[in-house]
Amino acid sequence: MVDRYGSVEEFLAAQPTDRLPVIEGLRQLVHEAEPAAREHVKWNSPSYVVSGVDQATISAQGKDGVRLVLHRGATTTENRDAASAFTGDPHDLLTWHSDIRASLLITDLADLAAKRAAALEVVRAWLAGDTASS
Repeated sequence: MVDRYGSVEEFLAAQPTDRLPVIEGLRQLVHEAEPAAREHVKWNSPSYVVSGVDQATISAQGKDGVRLVLHRGATTTENRDAASAFTGDPHDLLTWHSDIRASLLITDLADLAAKRAAALEVVRAWLAGDTASS
């Protein structure tokens, strides 16, 4: 897949104005969870690299809100039939899609505000890559 956006700024400029506050809120959340995360465009969305691996991507394409997809990059084999060993989501915020990919749905700024503290803990645990949590 060829990325249609050359930068995060190009991605942001192409988004509907009603989605921008939620996208910006998720960007801030990821940077707070892991200040060393490098942001770039991959899969036509802002994606975050930690320890050389894309581990989180903002997906703004859904009709029901914006998702922060947590994953283990494009080269890690995923098993859609297996459960994840990740234990860093005590509030059950994530929807699991495979053993290494889950998403956090945010519908609007009020939803983000309500979930923010718990979401920050989840994202921090995921990006830490601790084998006890992932």
